Amino acid sequence: MQGMNGALKVPSTGQTVQVMLRRLLARHESAILIPLIALIIFFFLRNPAILAPITITSILRTMAFPGLIGMGMVILMITGEIDLSTASVMSLTAVFAAVLIRDAGFPVWLASICALLVSLLVGLINAVLTVKVGVHAVLTTLGVGLAVRGISYLFSNGLPIYPLPEEVGYLGTLRPLGVSVAFVLMLIVMVVVHLVLNRTTWGAAIFATGANKLAAQAVGINTDRVKTLAFVLTSFLAGCSGLLYMSQLPLPSGDPIIGKNLELDIIAGVILGGVSFFGGRGSAIGTLFGVMLMQVIRTGMVVAQFDPYWQVPVLGMFMLAAASVDVIRHRRLER
Repeated sequence: MQGMNGALKVPSTGQTVQVMLRRLLARHESAILIPLIALIIFFFLRNPAILAPITITSILRTMAFPGLIGMGMVILMITGEIDLSTASVMSLTAVFAAVLIRDAGFPVWLASICALLVSLLVGLINAVLTVKVGVHAVLTTLGVGLAVRGISYLFSNGLPIYPLPEEVGYLGTLRPLGVSVAFVLMLIVMVVVHLVLNRTTWGAAIFATGANKLAAQAVGINTDRVKTLAFVLTSFLAGCSGLLYMSQLPLPSGDPIIGKNLELDIIAGVILGGVSFFGGRGSAIGTLFGVMLMQVIRTGMVVAQFDPYWQVPVLGMFMLAAASVDVIRHRRLER
């Protein structure tokens, strides 16, 4: 800006800080980071044990599985789709790998690869039914999830599959960074997804596909391929989570109840992280904060000695608030 004498007017420190705060608060990550910090302070005032090393480690380990799958889900939801079969895929990969190891005599590494191939196949089935056939993603993935969970019970007769070789639980015993392999893998995947979404042409294609499919197709983007890859990636990460979960069990086994009801945590974490139901908006970092918020609420309510039955209503209210903000923001953008 120029003053009366033509000289440039330098913004004051207060103005500079205001501009920085506005830019910070405009980011999706800040919208979830602020309540996350507020909740941590609230629970700390109720019971300082919320910041005890053992509590923090527990939160980080627990959020690893929904967080890892959430990194695929954020890509999928940015494209405008959703996957409700991920928790069932966790179960199937663990059970299938356990059956191959115990009953077919497969080495652990080969059984794991075969199980991950099955998870890729499930993702491909979801993609074909949704993208090619045209069935809505909610119906497709809900139906596939029920079928996959049923197959897990058929393979195992509804019982955990054990004993398994000691090497099955090897990854579960490792504690890199003092946490778990699953958490470290989630951080690595988060960094990769963040870079892909913000620094690559494929990331631009993902956002374009979700924001306006017809416009994306008009500029030469193969939206069907983008969505298919997103479905397959999400299912693959669910398969990885299933195998890692199996390795962390006190008695490593292919248990068909692995991942049961976890799809709710995954979807809730992604939505709380600022991913839009309408597609075209979201971030890996926001998803990380969203999943962390969920686990802080669950753990904090226990540590602060609230009635545990309040966990679900509180999480539901946070989800409704996030969804309402998403709808309001979408309407404003449409004007």
